[in-house]
Amino acid sequence: MMMQHDPWALFDMFFSSQKSQQFLSKQYDQLNCDDRNGKSFDNTYGFIYYIEHGKKYYRLAEQAPVELKPVLLFYGMTQLMKACILCKDPDYPDSSAVLAHGLSTRKRKKRSYEFLYDEVKVQRTGLFNHFCEKVFHMKHIEGEKFTMISLLQTLPELSPLFKQMKGDVHLIKMDKENESTFFLPKNANDHLHMSLERFREYLNSLFPSKFSIDLSGSENEIQLVFGANERLKPFDCFPLSYHHLENTYYLPVNRDLLQSPQLNEFMVHYVILYNLSMLSRYDTEWWSELFHTYTSEELPYIQQFLNITAQKIPYLFGVMLQLEN
Repeated sequence: MMMQHDPWALFDMFFSSQKSQQFLSKQYDQLNCDDRNGKSFDNTYGFIYYIEHGKKYYRLAEQAPVELKPVLLFYGMTQLMKACILCKDPDYPDSSAVLAHGLSTRKRKKRSYEFLYDEVKVQRTGLFNHFCEKVFHMKHIEGEKFTMISLLQTLPELSPLFKQMKGDVHLIKMDKENESTFFLPKNANDHLHMSLERFREYLNSLFPSKFSIDLSGSENEIQLVFGANERLKPFDCFPLSYHHLENTYYLPVNRDLLQSPQLNEFMVHYVILYNLSMLSRYDTEWWSELFHTYTSEELPYIQQFLNITAQKIPYLFGVMLQLEN
């Protein structure tokens, strides 16, 4: 599905209460939910309002000064997450425990604070864990810690900036022929210091059994063919990363990116936005100096990320709901 000029067009169909109720009824039927018609009727307007509220936050972020964007984008994203949770959990929210953010940051030493190396920790309860479990069936990530740089390195739209700023290559582009066939440059294995045969073994070890990979090609390229058991999904394709403007996937060639839990892109953006919104709200002096002194190498990463997430996250949520429809 190609990136649309306005990602919110993907949500237009849900601004019909009849369509939204039919959609939720279908979701609850797949969950073998008792009284799916009653539950879908009860949740229809909550579902619509979550989407509408989220859209308003994102629209406000377009007009807001960059210093305020993280707060608006973070809360906009949480509204879209709640809409998706409501598709998988008809009783949401059934306790106050699922309403908290679900993440925490460490205390900062302002003189030596570096955003790229800051950590965010996953809490036992809260929206983050509930979203991971209900929407993606992910458990056991409580207590995991993520550094901002390790998350930012997974975003293909930031690859050129990492190359410019640090000379690092973390991801390489997979040229797309169709939904299951891709091509890598012939020297892709060199990034990992592997022979082609070892690279073949490496690729097959990366992907879950639902994908089968046939590695072949010419002298100039490596062909990657995914089996037809399950299509790649742009919002849930670990260890690959989806580039929403190029409509293709990127392969990690930094092994450190594969050591952490299998976060999908929603989770990556939520963690980064959480941390940036906390900085904007509670570390106002450091945050303001970042934008006015230009002494930090971190500002380009933050600015580009905010531009990317403002478009990409609504698009990915829209694609996910369309695929569920």
